[in-house]
Amino acid sequence: MPASLREHRQQAAGPVATSSITSTIALIPVTLSERGFRAIEGARVPGLTRDILDHSMPVHSRMVHKRDKSGGLTETAVPYSPKGECIFITQRTTIGKCLMLALRKEPNVKVFFGHKLVACDLNAKTAAFECIARPRSQDITNLGLAEGMTADNPHAEGASSKRTTGFDFIIGADGAHSLLRQQIMRQSNMDYQQSYTDALWCDFYMPPDSDGHHRLDPAYLHLWPHKECVFIVSPDVNGSSRGGMVAPVAEFRRLIQHPEELETFFSHRYPGVVPNLMSVEAVKEQFLHREHLSLVSIRCGQFGFGDSCVLLGDSSHTMVPFYAMGMNTGLEDVRIFFEEFIDPAHRGASYNTFCPASVNQAYTEYRRPDVQAMTDIAAEHFDELKTGVPSKSSIPRKFFEWNLQKHAPALDFIPFYSRVVFGHERFLVVKRKDRYQKVLFNVFLSSLCLVGLLAMTVYAID
Repeated sequence: MPASLREHRQQAAGPVATSSITSTIALIPVTLSERGFRAIEGARVPGLTRDILDHSMPVHSRMVHKRDKSGGLTETAVPYSPKGECIFITQRTTIGKCLMLALRKEPNVKVFFGHKLVACDLNAKTAAFECIARPRSQDITNLGLAEGMTADNPHAEGASSKRTTGFDFIIGADGAHSLLRQQIMRQSNMDYQQSYTDALWCDFYMPPDSDGHHRLDPAYLHLWPHKECVFIVSPDVNGSSRGGMVAPVAEFRRLIQHPEELETFFSHRYPGVVPNLMSVEAVKEQFLHREHLSLVSIRCGQFGFGDSCVLLGDSSHTMVPFYAMGMNTGLEDVRIFFEEFIDPAHRGASYNTFCPASVNQAYTEYRRPDVQAMTDIAAEHFDELKTGVPSKSSIPRKFFEWNLQKHAPALDFIPFYSRVVFGHERFLVVKRKDRYQKVLFNVFLSSLCLVGLLAMTVYAID
């Protein structure tokens, strides 16, 4: 079936020139785990998973950096899974390039860059795009993708034109600020909610050391937790690392007004980052010139409009990055939409449209409660990241679950994090099983206490 991909940005995989101290573009690294890879494998593109893995860093644990009571620096490793499972950290540009290379092999797909959706009549199935000619220096040839791609803009560099085209079905995967979602909201009674975390994210680039190696052990995701703040460092395949500073909005505003306090701020909250990973000058330069990203959660009441369109990924649900599940959940959207709804609908039936309205509605009703549950999970996880470790009250339960999963896997008593990140169950099912396991653990703990009290009573009587 012929298809076209229309991209608002001027480049094939988003901003490329980001791996430098002087870049003003902020990035949040992407984490891939089981749900994401299952979706990628479901695309049945030979070599696609391997290409992404070759440009990703496997991480098995988080390393928590703190200062002890005597002032010394401590490091505590917190594994992600008792079975040794890992997450893979990469960059959005890497995934974008791999996907574009895969599209080159699809003869029925055309790709257009610099096409911004400006209007869409979902009933008449027509869409209007503003087409902006891009500079040759930003062309897809930068990524080695020119062959098979279509610029489709005969105008001079910087010139723009408007083009209207008909469509059978539109898939909106255009992110948290989705233009297609705005069109749906104008033409239907769509419930929509967005909420902001009282924090901002600032991205820092850390170059390799003089030998081209990572400045921190690349087998870990490194955390510096401090009350309402956290600094997260993830490794990249080229020996560099990216750091994400998360702090309250008021703290950002204060530091913007008084950048001379950044050295003290980092020394107090993120000990060892300066000067071991970055100089004071690099911290000031990047903090003052990089984007400061808002952390927003978005929930939508519907994911499509009749038989005209569907929203997938961040366009239909946006979550804060603290559980590193945004990309995985979006990829899982694609898999579920096609494998569980579109493919079965066309199997043994004949439709005059790609996605019947009933199928679209069924997908929304099935998927919406799951992604909203995951959005809540991501927001709640911020509290754990700010301490770096599970709360003291949850440590006995975690110890109990880890040992059961490791030594008695048939009992299906799996830690919550492992179910979310390394499993494939619906997020609603994950939350339900977690509540059930919590009840069982409390019963087990109460029974132990009761047995202990009885034993003490018997001993006292004797």
